Amino acid sequence: VAGGLSKSVAAGVRGGWLSCPPAYRHRIRVAHKMMTGGLPFLLAEVGTRLVMSGQAGDIRKHCIAEIQARIAIVRETLEGFDFEARDNVPFVWLTLPDPWLSGTFKNACLAQGVLIDDEDEFKAGRSEQVFHGVRFGVSQPRQDKDVAGGVAVIRRLLDEGRAGYDSFS
Repeated sequence: VAGGLSKSVAAGVRGGWLSCPPAYRHRIRVAHKMMTGGLPFLLAEVGTRLVMSGQAGDIRKHCIAEIQARIAIVRETLEGFDFEARDNVPFVWLTLPDPWLSGTFKNACLAQGVLIDDEDEFKAGRSEQVFHGVRFGVSQPRQDKDVAGGVAVIRRLLDEGRAGYDSFS
């Protein structure tokens, strides 16, 4: 079983752990060293101290509270539109209303300084199935006001429809 502090504590905390039967520990250590060049002592020590001191748990609680506050901003701003958001997850899936296509909407957002991912980023391969959706995160901006500004851009584009977006300029 493998896990990482960036997924379980906070996105910026780089480090991980591996749990395996004792008979495999040497093989795994050699494979890790061959793939990564070895384990940086300082990174391992910082990760260990964060977990053992309980600070990792405190950081996680703070991050979850911040994510919840930011998801609340999304819920308020995008009320009336079809989206999926979970309180402890820093991503939102938005189903686009007609006539938006995911790639066009992504470009319209980018033109306004908002970076999102279209549905194709998450497909394993070519598919006949189209969801007309995009995903955006709320954990990257430094402040809640930046999240609010980005989601306001998304809302404005949704309200205006494609008529409000000129791809030729």
